[in-house]
Amino acid sequence: MEMAIKNQTLVFLPLREKKRSIKRVFEIDAIRGLLIILMVLDHIAYDFGLLMPDFFILEQGPQWLQDLSIWSEGYWFELWRINIRYVVIALFYILIGLSAYFSRNSLKRGMLLLGFGSIISIVAYIGSLLLKTNMFIFFGIISCLGVSLILYSLLRLFFLKTTGSKKAWKWIALFLSLLFLITGYWMRIDIASATLTSSNWWLISNGRLTPVLNTYTYVGGVFTPIEYDAATKWAIIIGQYWYGVDWAGLFPYMGYAFLGGFIGEALYGNKKSLIFKKESHLQNRVEKMFKPLTFIGSKTIYIYLLHQVVLAGLAFLVFLLAGTPLK
Repeated sequence: MEMAIKNQTLVFLPLREKKRSIKRVFEIDAIRGLLIILMVLDHIAYDFGLLMPDFFILEQGPQWLQDLSIWSEGYWFELWRINIRYVVIALFYILIGLSAYFSRNSLKRGMLLLGFGSIISIVAYIGSLLLKTNMFIFFGIISCLGVSLILYSLLRLFFLKTTGSKKAWKWIALFLSLLFLITGYWMRIDIASATLTSSNWWLISNGRLTPVLNTYTYVGGVFTPIEYDAATKWAIIIGQYWYGVDWAGLFPYMGYAFLGGFIGEALYGNKKSLIFKKESHLQNRVEKMFKPLTFIGSKTIYIYLLHQVVLAGLAFLVFLLAGTPLK
């Protein structure tokens, strides 16, 4: 469109249409929010029960802090907590696969997650050297989430480009999910560090019978990280060895991401809530009531990446302000 004003021609470009925002799915954000809250509470116990006692002389701190630290440590090693933790992690992977169905940028998100995971590993390595303690992370949950999302996105993109059949991909995703899960559990059974019995077989699910690699040793009294060869590092990545304070092998965890992708294709074809089929007064009331929870769920990735730095810093301040001497 052009308009002449005082012998000058102005060109009016057509307005760019505002990108339509996709309405968020209530139940997915609510579940995410609940999971992130459980994870934050879990890490608070870790910081007070295991992390801070590495830096402070707990026995010389106030009694209430000693009691809190002892309770937190006991809670951390409770078997029911370990099992709940595994369920929470599995649900995180399912939701990351589900998000790949909703998102147009799932490949980019996967690469960002992998990048953040690499940064976390580098920071943890440097922190371990400076503090002379085990904070090592080689292939943690964030890295595994990133790789799982990248592989799912690439395979889905390739399959849809070559066949154009979303219906067929749905069943391929389910098949791959079961394949990865079965492979992962078979692998854990094959390398179990203890003989499986009727009373301990379920520990396979949360990796407690997976052989654990030492992360450091002392050479001539000097704190020295143990460097492993490429084959061992690959075994850590696929899930044959437990390494460091945060670990998640691709098998079976990647299977949960593909399961989430299948659920998205099967149940969320129109990308709308399964609970609220249509807009209603009840929906508005429920969404308003759970808004804090769904807001947390909508910011999961940012909270996941930053929360432990904040929590560990706060725990350090509590110990310091309570008069607990550093080691």
